Amino acid sequence: MRILLLDTLQRTLLEQLLSANVLYRPDLTNKSSEILLATLIGSDIDAIVSRKPIAPDLLHAWAAARATQCYSVAVHVGRDAVRQQTKNEAKPAVAAADQSKAFSVSGLSESEAFTAAFAVLERASTLRIAPPLTENAGTRKPSGEQVVLLGAGIVNLITAHALLDAGYAVSLIDGGPDPRAAQPWTAYGCSRGGDDARMFTLSEMDNYNDKQASPEMNTLFKRSVADLGWNVHWNGTLAPAEKKWIEEFESIPIWLANRYNEDIFGFNRESLPMWEQWKADDPALFAASVLREDILRLYSDPLHYRAAVRRQIGIGAAKKMLTPAEIAAEHPGLADAVAGGHLAGAISAVGFTVNIHKFMHALLDRLEQRGASFAWHQRGQSLLFDQQRRVKGIRTSTMVVEAQHYVLSPGAYGDAILAGTRSQGKIHGVLGAWLRLPHTGPQLRQSLKLARKGHITEDSNVTLVTAEDGSDLLVIGSGYGHTGIDPRNIDEAQLHQIYQGLVDTARTYFPASYEAAIALGTLESSFKYCVRPWTSTGLGLFDQMPTSGGGRCITTGGHNTGGFAQSPSIAQAVVAALDGRHHPMHAAYHPQRAETFLSAIGHGAPSRRRDAEPALAG
Repeated sequence: MRILLLDTLQRTLLEQLLSANVLYRPDLTNKSSEILLATLIGSDIDAIVSRKPIAPDLLHAWAAARATQCYSVAVHVGRDAVRQQTKNEAKPAVAAADQSKAFSVSGLSESEAFTAAFAVLERASTLRIAPPLTENAGTRKPSGEQVVLLGAGIVNLITAHALLDAGYAVSLIDGGPDPRAAQPWTAYGCSRGGDDARMFTLSEMDNYNDKQASPEMNTLFKRSVADLGWNVHWNGTLAPAEKKWIEEFESIPIWLANRYNEDIFGFNRESLPMWEQWKADDPALFAASVLREDILRLYSDPLHYRAAVRRQIGIGAAKKMLTPAEIAAEHPGLADAVAGGHLAGAISAVGFTVNIHKFMHALLDRLEQRGASFAWHQRGQSLLFDQQRRVKGIRTSTMVVEAQHYVLSPGAYGDAILAGTRSQGKIHGVLGAWLRLPHTGPQLRQSLKLARKGHITEDSNVTLVTAEDGSDLLVIGSGYGHTGIDPRNIDEAQLHQIYQGLVDTARTYFPASYEAAIALGTLESSFKYCVRPWTSTGLGLFDQMPTSGGGRCITTGGHNTGGFAQSPSIAQAVVAALDGRHHPMHAAYHPQRAETFLSAIGHGAPSRRRDAEPALAG
């Protein structure tokens, strides 16, 4: 969407708003309507943002010259404007008889008001690409319609559970062995190949695009993990597709990164009551998975802690704030860290953890008992299409699978199955590492999130885990390393730096457990890593295609650390799509959401009709 911004704004605000699709021309404000119209048409502008009202005849002439809808946003700043906008909330937009659409937004400050204006346009752009409802929307009865799910990670397992609840017949195929077979961790994908720990919080799957201007912005991919960056691959080895993905990541403007974050957190909020209901309906599943309620969020830096308090309160996650002395008193297992001056404060927050391997084991058993079938060691190679470009099957390493519906969850390195779809090239890998410690000394009651500002493992999850032999463990997971599209392109020296960061966290915050691991000789043998699927926008993916059988082929993925947390919401979005209903995720996670809005090419090439020559009235 090509946007014309007419107002003179402060540099700090422009740093948040400007991107390649924004034409900043405050010089046009006091020029003639003819010059403004010529700019709108000549620069193929899709939307105009201004505090100054745009004359209706100019909007009409602009719309008449276009093949698609155009938008104008009137911006109002100040308390009176906000008060007036509140009165008129029921009518935020006015659709004209032509192809123009007018919006009005307000804010207490210029920053608030102009960000709202851009958000309105981004929403209009996103809704424009949202998939249409089916003809029988909301009236379908699945009656055992067959769904084949490619990928048996935790997201697709929970989706399969929801599909069975909705009356669908379910089959799953996966390229690895059965997760219950206890093969070496390197044989599995992220869910089973990582350690036995997953966490739900209301801020899980945080967006990592830059959210404030600074000299360091857009440098993370240029720095190695040893230099507190995300480069974990061999120097000079990025493929063109990987460089393009990084460019897309760095093109997200600040205001839009914050908006994406709000959408992501919205699906966390949607998932929470579904998790709570599932716990109530099947307590045995969660008991077998070592459920631990509430998350203790720890912070090493006072400024970071204060900002986190505001954020966690803002999203409704904070239950209680603790000083260092209160941390030591209420959580004796952290007394050594407090005594060493390593903690500035803590927040007890909404959330929980499970031992994910045990959860998958129990869930797989339940799915089988309910009639789901599984085919292991069947790596998806490609989609098969008919002449109308409808999906007619999945080719695996040994067979072709056909069904009415398909759900693809390809993981970090499954791009081959997405060839020819809108999701192709959208998912890259991001590496995280793990280590295990004996849980000695005073026992922690809650799993932890530990924020060490400026540390190589800046954000760590510390999960309470029961080992295979019944002993208590602390499992520490952390690290961000961009692996791109090649699973072999991991610099072992950089991976070692992440492992050493985990060791430093263990030694600093859990000294007794660290010493016990050294004495047992188990510290380094517990090292492992997993590669999570990630997108350049931080948003997940949700794409839909028609199938030859009259159904839908759905792609989900790219959720980074949030796949488990958002799984109930993802599952409901899948069920809604197969039932012919809308779900907010269909638009919010559309694979072309960012590129459609941020495109520097306008969408409204002038009409070729001779009777549509633009002219101002009078």
